[in-house]
Amino acid sequence: MNHRRGFIFIVGTRTIVSNDHDTTRVVRTRCPQCGQEADIVSKSFREWVTFFFLPIFPITGKRRFSECSNCHAHFPVTVEELSHNLSATEQQQSQQAIALYNSLRNSPANSITLNDLMQLYASMREYDQAISAAGQFPDALNASEQCMSTLGRVYLAKGENSEAIKWFDAAIARNDMLGEAHYHKAIALLTLTPPDPAKAVQSARAARTAGYPRSDELLHDAEERVRQQHPS
Repeated sequence: MNHRRGFIFIVGTRTIVSNDHDTTRVVRTRCPQCGQEADIVSKSFREWVTFFFLPIFPITGKRRFSECSNCHAHFPVTVEELSHNLSATEQQQSQQAIALYNSLRNSPANSITLNDLMQLYASMREYDQAISAAGQFPDALNASEQCMSTLGRVYLAKGENSEAIKWFDAAIARNDMLGEAHYHKAIALLTLTPPDPAKAVQSARAARTAGYPRSDELLHDAEERVRQQHPS
């Protein structure tokens, strides 16, 4: 009896990403994803038909996108479009900050406006500007636990944990049920040098009691750190 040997043909499709050959298609700017200054690189991709996993011919046109060299996030626009959009956003934020600052000069005790200004500066990574604004308008700052908590978050983002804890404590002294202050105080305690997980557990529990989101996860992390420090 004769047996014929058969052949298996493996045909499929595959997405292939490549750098654009034009090396000038790189923009140095702040990444919308990670917030860091980084090179945004122009890339493109196509769908290819493959034969035994080898690309044979493309079945779609070239589609361009941008990639952050720091966090590798992808954006479905060209680097030129991304740069233009970011510049427009930064200009709009700067104009908004000027308007809020001028409003505060007219009403220096307006805590809501100060809080908005500090949050805006923080979103722009302009932490020193946020701290300066808080110092220029002490009446607005000292009248609001929310402003105090926001200032604490600014110091925490800047890596000045001890100063951050000071302002979280000030906010909590005015309102012990301010979950935001308890939550971020716990984060500051966990990221201190050295960290203080035991106190972080207390703050995370207070944040959970106040109903602040994700407090259970933070409390679990803090308790695990305590167990690691004091294994049974």
